[in-house]
Amino acid sequence: MKLKTVLTRSFLLLTVFFLLVTALPVYANVKGERFQPVTDAIGLVASANYQTDNLAMDDNYLYPTFSSLSVVDLNPESLKLFQKFRTDYIYDLVVNGQYAYAAQQEKGLRVFDITVATPTIFSSHPINGGAFGMALSGTTLIVTTGLNGLTLLDTTKPYDMPVISQLALEGFARQVSADGNLALVAAGKEGVHVVDISRPETPWLVSTIETTAAAENVTVTGGKAYIALGSGGMEIVDLSDPAKPDVLSNLPTSDFLRRVVIKDNLAYLCEKGAGIRIVNVSDPKNPIPLAIYNTYGGAWDVAVKDNNIYVADYPYGLLVLRYTPPVEAAIPADGGSLKSAADNVQVTISADTFGSAVDFRHEPLPTINTPIGPEPTLVKVGSFFRNSAWKNETSVKPENPYTLTVKTNVTGLTDRQIRVLSLYYWDTDLKRWRKEVSTRLNVETATLTAETTRLGLWGVFYDRDDSYSNIPLTATPEE
Repeated sequence: MKLKTVLTRSFLLLTVFFLLVTALPVYANVKGERFQPVTDAIGLVASANYQTDNLAMDDNYLYPTFSSLSVVDLNPESLKLFQKFRTDYIYDLVVNGQYAYAAQQEKGLRVFDITVATPTIFSSHPINGGAFGMALSGTTLIVTTGLNGLTLLDTTKPYDMPVISQLALEGFARQVSADGNLALVAAGKEGVHVVDISRPETPWLVSTIETTAAAENVTVTGGKAYIALGSGGMEIVDLSDPAKPDVLSNLPTSDFLRRVVIKDNLAYLCEKGAGIRIVNVSDPKNPIPLAIYNTYGGAWDVAVKDNNIYVADYPYGLLVLRYTPPVEAAIPADGGSLKSAADNVQVTISADTFGSAVDFRHEPLPTINTPIGPEPTLVKVGSFFRNSAWKNETSVKPENPYTLTVKTNVTGLTDRQIRVLSLYYWDTDLKRWRKEVSTRLNVETATLTAETTRLGLWGVFYDRDDSYSNIPLTATPEE
């Protein structure tokens, strides 16, 4: 009898364990040094004291909001404030042509005319349940209305904004994202609702994605849903069959994840106190963190244009960051090359450099993050980057030299400064820059070439002392 009882309990425990394990999310494998996000690849370009926790953007302007609606120049060199209109708190903003649609919770929906000298209220519309998140699908504005679900409105009549339809949903509808015929609604503990909006007059619930934590926000693009789960990380879901969403991966985050923005296979994660994280999502089953930037306050929202990253860093204001994705190449055993157009760097690897096939990575880095050593006479010029090589998840070093070629912008330099340009590498033991003695300079093309076995951080400098000395007409490397 005792033996039967023990076996029964063991069976029950194993059954419970199996059910728990199979119910767990598919966590992305981000272990190993190769897949850890770097902290020096994102650089601060500019900042401005525009209080904001939400951003909208069109082709020409940035629209930071809080208890105001501002119109700001996208040029990070100026971030000029063109217009500002004080109003009630704006939960979300959608800009389309001459109008900005503001979701203002219990205040409902307000339409602003942003073509005049100062944004003015064009029309106001009460929304049952309040107006929270918004998305635009063609001429249909989709508004989340908290416990009331969704309201769809016609934007072709911006003064009237007639209601097209409403849809009741479980949970608290917070945010919405639309792509094609689908609208995805982040509904807190109820997960994410998948809604068919192919006929705005009769939207209908297709399915609901059950999430492992409360759904704070969602972005849908390219048949994938990227769900911000607050403290539960980012979940990526395949929507090839909207009726049967398939969870592909879950990426843990360092802090509360408020929003995810997708651009060119990169996900920009707003992790509040942990700042901005950039993740490669080209393989949605295996998202790879690339870089992270710890902002001053909390990263509440982000907008991306070209390689400029605009961050609503509440309560400190607006930040502009810059990031250039790494260039990677699978180098076969008989050698190969890699080119980076972003910083005009070429790497040429021969058959005996590593002795086998490797994955080579070149990371252009912002010059503002260049480490400072004890060399007061060195002046930074042009490229700053990091090279690394990997076999699987293990870093490897060259057995024989590879060729490093860098074309440098010499605008503003004197002839003497140009002639003493050289490649320098960062000595991690001595914490200083050291000149690469194999550097050759083509003065006419401002191209530097070196044969080296060193990886790690590299930069282009000239030495002020050398530039004022009696140097030869043709630069020669040190011996």
